[in-house]
Amino acid sequence: MKNILFIIFISLTFNLSAKAAFLNVTIDYNKNSNCKLDKQILKNEIYDYKEFSAHQIKDNKDRKINIKAIKSQELKISGLSEFFTNSPNGAIYDTQIIKDNTILLRVLTNDEKYSESVFINKSTGEMLHEITTNIDTPNQGKEISFFTCDMR
Repeated sequence: MKNILFIIFISLTFNLSAKAAFLNVTIDYNKNSNCKLDKQILKNEIYDYKEFSAHQIKDNKDRKINIKAIKSQELKISGLSEFFTNSPNGAIYDTQIIKDNTILLRVLTNDEKYSESVFINKSTGEMLHEITTNIDTPNQGKEISFFTCDMR
């Protein structure tokens, strides 16, 4: 199931333009959730999409996230990362989707060299968090983390 979520997430990320924001927030939503790291995949100058289990990761800590959405206006996720919690001035909210069982948020820095994306399946509690660095360079890096969240 996680592989399917990963494929969906990656295809959505690459198919959405960074120049035009996509907003599809169909419901008001406010949820606190505890999330446990399952595994992480790294792509950088050392690793080429190498997978690490949760016990292999030094900073393996549970995350308490808050998801807040205002219908037709905004989607915010705090507690997952500093970037999502305190998005810098001029950050580009490229994609904001929350409907039925799907949450997708992608935010870029205003220079479009760093982005973070999160995909959450509300019914299963599976969450994928992707950090991309050095976008549009040969040294592009990725950190893809898989979590299980209590979404009930």
